[in-house]
Amino acid sequence: MSSKKSVKVKTPSGKEVELVPEKAWVLAPKGRKGVKIGLFKDPESGKYFRHKLPDDYPV
Repeated sequence: MSSKKSVKVKTPSGKEVELVPEKAWVLAPKGRKGVKIGLFKDPESGKYFRHKLPDDYPV
């Protein structure tokens, strides 16, 4: 499933924090190289948001 590797992301409130994604997946069009997306939870507001993950992140 998702590993416990933290990623530095910018939250919707504008702060940069290190968070662990709750879920990670690859988003790719047919026949093309995709990007890795992670689902994060903002620690302040509790809202969920998506952010691009590094290419070397294990999915």
